[in-house]
Amino acid sequence: MQIARRAMACEFSLVFPAAVRDAVAAGCAALDEVERLEALISAYQEDSELCRINREAQRGPVVADGEVYGLLRVACGISAATGGAFDPAAGALVKAWGFFRGPRRVPGESELAAARAASGWGAVAFDGARRSVAFRHPGVEFNLGAIGKGYAVDRAIELVRERFGATRVLMQGGGSSLRALGGWTVDLADPCRPVRTLARVRLRDRALGTSGADHQFFVHEGRRYGHVLHPRTGVPASTLLSASALAPTALEADALSTAFFVMGVEATRRFCAAHPATAAVLVDRARVHVIGNPDVEVMV
Repeated sequence: MQIARRAMACEFSLVFPAAVRDAVAAGCAALDEVERLEALISAYQEDSELCRINREAQRGPVVADGEVYGLLRVACGISAATGGAFDPAAGALVKAWGFFRGPRRVPGESELAAARAASGWGAVAFDGARRSVAFRHPGVEFNLGAIGKGYAVDRAIELVRERFGATRVLMQGGGSSLRALGGWTVDLADPCRPVRTLARVRLRDRALGTSGADHQFFVHEGRRYGHVLHPRTGVPASTLLSASALAPTALEADALSTAFFVMGVEATRRFCAAHPATAAVLVDRARVHVIGNPDVEVMV
């Protein structure tokens, strides 16, 4: 049985085995949780907790909601672990390229330099004792678009497991963030030909996140610019066609798929060797690279 609803500008859905009696109640409770989280962490809802932090942390330390504070600390920790290839505090860069409300455009050199100066998790000061957040430079903003869906999937899955005793369910957000309880098989689409299956991934109590520029992009003077930005250079990453990460949680998988898309094959290989709980399926113009220890069948 599948239960679906739109939230966070995409569709979330849960798939339960046919024999689950409380599937409808469990699915509705999970999707209610997604909507609750959207009201906390959306960068598009002016009354969200994240937007409040973005506004007030410009002026000094702001005491944050405990759940959001914890999420920001985890996100910045992943940024540190990936050498900044994933960065939740790159909102200024997202806006400079027009990937936040538009119009999408190539920023001038001075605008791009200013956005780079106002981006980066290193510009965020956390005070654990006060649970406060402050920005060290003007113009810094959080944007959790790369991990919001994954975090929502994690929280919803935990709710379904704890409240309804579910042992087998597959949940996805936007088609790019998935987490499995129990064993499921998931197809990865070819980024060049989405109707074709590129690889088949067997997930068991694991999450899968995929990043690419096949949906959010624009073309300027004959060149294609995708929405996955390299935080250090400030320009769209373009080495890979897609990057999929496997990790224990959907939040981690989403963050790492973004980081891997920026890092490329060899840096991703080194990361996965140092972090055995992670794995990757990367696609460039030459081949499919399976890294780590995922249960993957490459189809083409």
